[in-house]
Amino acid sequence: MGKRLLIFAIIFLSLLAFTIWRAQPPFCLHRKILAKLPYEPNNLLITDLDDDGHPEVTALKADKPPIWVRFPLDKPSTLRFENCWAIQMKEQRCQFVPKALPVLTAESRLRLLRWKDGKEILEPLPNLPDVPMEDACIGRGESMETVFLRVYRGENVWVFILSPQGEWQFASWFTSQAIRFYSVRICSITDLADLDRDGFLDALWIENVAWVFWRGQKEKGTNLGAWMRYGFPQVADLDGDGWMEIVMVAEDKRLKIWRFEQRQKRLKVIATSPPLPVSWNTFHMHLFDLDGDRRKEIVVADISGNFWVFRWRDGKLRMWQSKHEEFAGVEPKLMKFGDQLALCGLQWRPVLLFPPRIWLKGWKLRWQFRKGVRFSVFCLLPKGEKVFSPSNWRIQEAPFGLSFADDIDGDGSDEVIGYDGRWRRWRLYRAEVTKAGELRWRDVLLGREEPKAFAMLVDGKRRGLVVAWGDGRLELLTMESRK
Repeated sequence: MGKRLLIFAIIFLSLLAFTIWRAQPPFCLHRKILAKLPYEPNNLLITDLDDDGHPEVTALKADKPPIWVRFPLDKPSTLRFENCWAIQMKEQRCQFVPKALPVLTAESRLRLLRWKDGKEILEPLPNLPDVPMEDACIGRGESMETVFLRVYRGENVWVFILSPQGEWQFASWFTSQAIRFYSVRICSITDLADLDRDGFLDALWIENVAWVFWRGQKEKGTNLGAWMRYGFPQVADLDGDGWMEIVMVAEDKRLKIWRFEQRQKRLKVIATSPPLPVSWNTFHMHLFDLDGDRRKEIVVADISGNFWVFRWRDGKLRMWQSKHEEFAGVEPKLMKFGDQLALCGLQWRPVLLFPPRIWLKGWKLRWQFRKGVRFSVFCLLPKGEKVFSPSNWRIQEAPFGLSFADDIDGDGSDEVIGYDGRWRRWRLYRAEVTKAGELRWRDVLLGREEPKAFAMLVDGKRRGLVVAWGDGRLELLTMESRK
């Protein structure tokens, strides 16, 4: 009897050890606290304010002093700039590392913050009047991904772009005189592009109607007409001929493509689709490079799961259409796992909580066994010409709600920060593509506190993800493969 129990125990412990070994993720996650912030930042920006070639982290919150964290990959040190305030920043990622940070002084004057000779320097911006400004914000183009700074005063707006060298360069100045019945404070710049190839950046503005402001022509704008909500105009070189096109779903429910006509010296509609069966706010439009040829396709989807893929090549507009009810109501974003491309979106549905949530409110005991949580839905894309037909896409659900995705370890595959709604925990996930072409997820627990902002830090071969948590912690996450 004793020998049988011993053999059973050995088999049980061997299986348990094998299960634990298999459950370990194929990577090691290292965590380092960089700082304890006095406020909850809206954004984290990777900067190089001292111009030493090594990026730092700057925590930003509108109308609060910026907090600068130097040497985040080595021995971090924190510095708070008390003589200026951060401006609103609507984008968390910059294509290039800025060497100066736009800030506001106590007199509402806009300055560029730098660090030279052991002290902070506040410099004026080029071509900007040195007077108090009403508002300023940093954004990024919806499709061109150009990072630009908008400065408002009265009916005037100045636009500066972030150059590849990390400097803020004057791009354009516009006034609302070209937009009849509208103010520049009402409208919004969504992209900057050289549409007429004259060497100057033109601005794409949207409100109820879309306008193009031509650089160098102070009071001239082109009205593109009304557009449907979530089908707002976007800019891209769809066919790779060097000329930028503007794509939008117009008020008549047709997809329209605009391009500058050299002979007529004006924007012109070059392609129109049949009317789409969509209503005002039940669809969305995106531009994605689905086949990896660096030319974007147009994806339109509605809340019922209908997908339309448009491709503009050689002067012809082709369309594919199919329906995926599992992907209904999802607004997708493009991700990469190795050589596998996937569209990802979020869906809400109720689940059983484990353990259930129990709390005391006043003198009454409350409990909750079910809750609506977010789940990620991935649409795996095939390779080659099959990718353009949505009927060839495969749908797979993941047990978390995606909050952030990027290539943290530099292996060419995206990692994911997501919320496990059943266990009410935040985790870091990494996908493995199986032989069957499906995604298998491995994860590491991060905690219960909600992350508020993210920033990818890359310094040569060293890289990591900076996370600002809800309790004020600023943490650096780095990854390496298990040997």
